[in-house]
Parts: sequence; structure tokens; C-alpha cells
Amino acid sequence: MEQVRREKNEVEINLGDVFQILISKWVYILIAGILVAVLTGLVTHFFISKKYTAYTSMYIYTNAEQGQKGSISSSELAAADNLIKTYQVIVKSNSVLDVVSERFNAEHPEHAAWNVSPGTLSKAVSVSVPEGTKLIRISVATEDPLLSANIANTFAKYVPDQIVRITKAGGVEIVDYATVPKSPSSPNLTRNIIIGFLAGFVLAAVYFLLQAFLDTTIYTSEEVQKVSRCPVIGTVPMIVVGNEETDTWEVSLREEIVNE
Repeated sequence: MEQVRREKNEVEINLGDVFQILISKWVYILIAGILVAVLTGLVTHFFISKKYTAYTSMYIYTNAEQGQKGSISSSELAAADNLIKTYQVIVKSNSVLDVVSERFNAEHPEHAAWNVSPGTLSKAVSVSVPEGTKLIRISVATEDPLLSANIANTFAKYVPDQIVRITKAGGVEIVDYATVPKSPSSPNLTRNIIIGFLAGFVLAAVYFLLQAFLDTTIYTSEEVQKVSRCPVIGTVPMIVVGNEETDTWEVSLREEIVNE
């Protein structure tokens, strides 16, 4: 029981030491966090290319006559769930990307400098399914907001027919056409600054803790007792005698420790 109590006390002392070290160095830790946050913000703003994301969404249904019926059954909803994953793969298939890139280059000569190809489309386009919906969302991210919107709308224009052509079943209705994004979607400057601050804060705290715990120098009589388990009889102040010119006497706060 006594051993358990002793171990518990040692843990409490160690946690107290950690807290004391962090409190004593809080100014330096805070400065480190701020410096890293500023550096991260500068790198993000000046050296990372901004990307603009445009979105278009499509509704999936299994019955080609559903648009004329104006109604949908539960079985059709279940079948649409099964088709969504297939449609996701089809949107980024080589045959669809070939058609979209060819149509885009023919209809948008103003973007000829970007050399839009199936390869660049594959990297710029992502396809997702919003949770709880029967929608397919096509996202296009490039460094030009107008380019992103035009590519997304080209997908919206030609993908429905390509999906029906390949699957020979169901259909796709456009829900939203893409609009030109007004602000970049990445990088997220605020998020990067916060991450940089936390990284600098934690690294500085770890540095000071390691510096303290790896220091084996004994500074106080309590530390002598803790390490050697020998009682301290007393302490003698170190007296520093001044030189002959000043003829002064100084008493240092350092202690000479006398042990048994």
C-alpha cells in the first residue's frame, strides 16, 4: 500500500513539474507558435497555387419514362442506389473523358492555352455522392475559376447521354449547372495558419520539456535527497570575495550542500 502511495505521489510531482516548466516558458512557446503560424501563412499565400472548384449535380433514375410519369416508386429508388456507384465510375472513364475533352476544346477555344486533355480532366475532376441522396456531384478544380465552371458545364451537357449510351438503362437529369466560383477552394489559409500555430506551440513545448528532463544537473537540496536518499544536514552559502580594488563582499544565492 505504501509503495502504491509513493508511486502515485511521484506521478503527481512529475505532472506538477511538467506544468511548472510550461508555465515558466509560456512566452517562448507562444512566440514559437506565432512565428510558425506567420511562416505558414506566408508560404500558403505566396507559394501555393490557388484552385477554384466548380460543381454540377445530376439526379439518377432507373426508369427512362420517369420524367414523363412524374412519380417514382421505392423499387426505382433502390435500383438507383445500385446504379450510382456504376455511374460514378463511368463519369471518369476514358470514353467519357475523351468525349468531354473533345467537345470542350471545340466549344471553348478561349481556353486553348490550358490544353485540356483526358489526362488533365482525370486529375481535375472528382465525383461524389452527397450522403442520403440519389445525386451525383461532379467537382472540377483548376487554377482558373472560369475554366472550372466551363469544364463542369461541359460534363453536365454531355455526360447524361454518355451514361445512357453505356448502361442502356435509366437516365440522368441535371439538377444544378456550375457557376463561376468567386473565391478559391484551396489552399485554406485560415486552417493552415491554425495548424501552423498549433505545430509551433507543441514543438516548442516538447523542446523545453525534453531540455528540462534530460538535464541531469542537481540544483537544490531536495533533488539531492530524491536522487541519493541521504538526508541533508544543512546548507552553506557560497561567499564570493571581491577584488582588492573594490574591496567588496558578495554573498551568492548558490548553495553548498553537505551530506552524510
